[in-house]
Amino acid sequence: MTDPTAETARLMKVVEAIVKELDRQGVAEAVADLGFDPMQMARVVVSAADGDVVPFRRP
Repeated sequence: MTDPTAETARLMKVVEAIVKELDRQGVAEAVADLGFDPMQMARVVVSAADGDVVPFRRP
């Protein structure tokens, strides 16, 4: 069993990296303009990479 605090810190670092990359490529603003939350999208990506199925719908 992993430490929940360490797991949260790991996920936040990954989410931050994903959001920074979306911003660097100029995609974060376009995604936000469509009504999506870039942080939520990044969390979905992390969960999917961990093997969890997360339903994700257009707002």
